[in-house]
Order: sequence, then structure tokens, then C-alpha cells
Amino acid sequence: MAGKSAASIFRVQGWRVTLVAALVGLLIVLAGLMKWIVEFQVEAARERRLSEAVAREAVARCHEKAPLQAVNACLGELAAARALPSNR
Repeated sequence: MAGKSAASIFRVQGWRVTLVAALVGLLIVLAGLMKWIVEFQVEAARERRLSEAVAREAVARCHEKAPLQAVNACLGELAAARALPSNR
């Protein structure tokens, strides 16, 4: 009897250890995935800010033109360029 109960205890502890190890492994994978997602989001935000800065600079150059018609034409060209699909 004592041998049977000892083997049963080891079997129960075996699957518990396996479960805990699997959960720890999953936790490590999830932490790595979250790190990658955060880095990706930071890089995307940096690229978006750069793109917006370039667009603001182009609009500022349009507003430096003297006649109102030239400003409107320049802004129209910028709007048309933004409407075109970009190569990303």
C-alpha cells in the first residue's frame, strides 16, 4: 500500500510540475511578445511623427507664397499627393 500511494503522489506532482513549467514558459513567451509589440508601436509612432513633421513643413512652405491663389494651388497639390497610395 505504501508503495502504491508514494507512486501516486509522484505522478500527481509530476503533472503539477509539468503544468507549472508550461505556464512559466507561456509567461516568458507572452512577455517577449509584449516587448516586441511595444517596440513596434514606438517605432510606428516615431515614423508617424516624422511623416507629420514633413507634412507640416510642406504646408508651411505653401503658406510662404505671396498670392492666395498660389497658396491654394500648393495646398491642393499637397492634398492630391496625400491621396495617392504610398509604397509601404
